[in-house]
Amino acid sequence: MYPMRAVYAVIAVFLIICIFFAQWYLCAVRSLCESVTILEILMMLLFAFIIGFAGSWLVSENIFMSIRLQVGRLLKDRTALTEKILTLEKENNVARRHLAEWQQEASFLAKGLKAAEPMLLEAQTKVQTLSNELELYRRRYENLKQETDSVRDGNLELKIQLDEQKAKAAKLQLDFAEKAVSEIKKEESEKHDPHHSRFTPSTKQVKNDLTLISGIGPVIQKKLNDLGIYTFQQVAELTPDMIDRITRTIKFFPDRIGRDNWIGQAYAWIKHKK
Repeated sequence: MYPMRAVYAVIAVFLIICIFFAQWYLCAVRSLCESVTILEILMMLLFAFIIGFAGSWLVSENIFMSIRLQVGRLLKDRTALTEKILTLEKENNVARRHLAEWQQEASFLAKGLKAAEPMLLEAQTKVQTLSNELELYRRRYENLKQETDSVRDGNLELKIQLDEQKAKAAKLQLDFAEKAVSEIKKEESEKHDPHHSRFTPSTKQVKNDLTLISGIGPVIQKKLNDLGIYTFQQVAELTPDMIDRITRTIKFFPDRIGRDNWIGQAYAWIKHKK
């Protein structure tokens, strides 16, 4: 609005100047101061001015319209930019608050880290110490494992040797029992009743306490009595076939008679009685 007023003022000033100089030229220079002539010139100037003004107005109107549109768009852009600036300022304020909070947290973390450094160093020292101890224990375990393996191998060898010794001892016991039986038979051949059964005591035989023999308890003694074995003499005269028969009949641990050396103990009790 204000630029248009300025344009109109300039045009009016220009028109007044044109009228003034036209009248001066006609009156002072040409000596044509007739009112009709002046009026005609003024009419022609006014007509030319109106035509020029109308043309310039039409041209300027399009320019002014485009300028107005551009100004409207610029105003809209300015409003949008203002809103964006406000939004960015709000985000900037929020970011500043977050930054201040993060800086404060970073400060706390730095203080905590500084306070935890001695503990961390101590923990690292303990871990190193534990690692060394673990390595030491691992080496000890390896040594003990090797020693255990060697001991296990030695135990296996000793077990094999023990089994061999047991087999030899069983054989020696059996040989000793056979020799004892043969000796008893020789000593008692004259006193032995040929009609007497090995598992049936005669009237001359006296029952012995068979529990005196190690390995014979009251239960086994009763079973032996049921089989007709009552005396040390009968036990001392047992043969391998009789031993197998007794083992199958009374159903106790195999080789117990040989392990406990019943025959040798019975022979020793016979000698003791004599």
